[in-house]
Amino acid sequence: MTKINKRPIHIIAEIGVNHNGKLSLAKKLIKEAKKSGANSVKFQTFNTDEIIKRNTSKAKYQIKNTNNKESQYDMLKRYELSNEDYKALIVYSKKVDIEFFSTACDIDSLTYLCKKLKLKTIKISSTDLTNIPLLLKAGATRKKIIISSGMADIYEIDIALSALSYGYAHADNLDISKFKLIKHKKYYLKNKQYLSRKVTLLHCTTEYPAPLDELNLNVITDFQSRYPTSIGYSDHSNNLLTPIVVTAKNITMIEVHVTLNTTMDGPDHKCSLDMKKFSEYVDNIRKTEMMLGSPNKAPTKSEIQNIKTVRKSLVLNKSIVKGEKITVDNLAVKRPGNGIPSIHYTDYINVVSKKILNKNHFLKKEDVKKK
Repeated sequence: MTKINKRPIHIIAEIGVNHNGKLSLAKKLIKEAKKSGANSVKFQTFNTDEIIKRNTSKAKYQIKNTNNKESQYDMLKRYELSNEDYKALIVYSKKVDIEFFSTACDIDSLTYLCKKLKLKTIKISSTDLTNIPLLLKAGATRKKIIISSGMADIYEIDIALSALSYGYAHADNLDISKFKLIKHKKYYLKNKQYLSRKVTLLHCTTEYPAPLDELNLNVITDFQSRYPTSIGYSDHSNNLLTPIVVTAKNITMIEVHVTLNTTMDGPDHKCSLDMKKFSEYVDNIRKTEMMLGSPNKAPTKSEIQNIKTVRKSLVLNKSIVKGEKITVDNLAVKRPGNGIPSIHYTDYINVVSKKILNKNHFLKKEDVKKK
């Protein structure tokens, strides 16, 4: 059975590298994300020299979206933010009252985010779902962790969650070399209590934009029955229908890339939502949550006021005398519903009348003798 999420979905505006390395643009994105209804803004923190070789070529979507021949290294180097930039962004996020956190793309960045900036939540990207050292270190921070699952199969996700749980369990004396892949199931079973308290797993399709026929949103349902973590969705589909569908699947969190202008230079702007669309995106989520309502079936406030006029009551379709039995031949059901509800029809068959009752008389309890 799918667990019903009673809290509003946590909406993350993924700024990523759409700040283009400029602090002023980053602040504008934070401000507009807040105005559009986001609960958090997320950046990507990395040391380019630690995460990529200099001659690494761009992904196809990056080439398409940037229209230049620079290497992936050169591109990312332009989008690094300084330590002072991050401090300024945290101060600004507090000023506009929105949560700030970031993806840790390498161990040094993880350490910086957790120890220097003291963030309460960190993100692990789909890129690093198989990065065992980073996963172990991330778990050892004992922070809340959000991890995306793009490009992964179940085996890889199982191992990633096992590594996180191992890191949580051994935070005080973590020795990375002692984590053995062959024992990942054992680690998972022993330490999975940390996952339910600390981790959110996001279903994700890593393509920009992600084709609709590759979203495989039913994976969310499988995740909900398979894993003890909270389950969310990282959306790269670049459309306004997806948030409606995934909200109906009772996720707890959703992230989506945002920009001020989809025509700006950069690898992610073209597959991001501008703020007008992002506002619609948020509105679709909140309206869907409202429509989903309660899982408990009962008359609603609007329905209660309609019961008396729309429902039917017990009524005589023939006149009867005192002492005469009520039968299927003389008892009918008609509107309005302010008499004895028609659900009690058979309770009054063969009951004896205490007085003369005329045709079209709405039956009352005091009209008949008790059985």
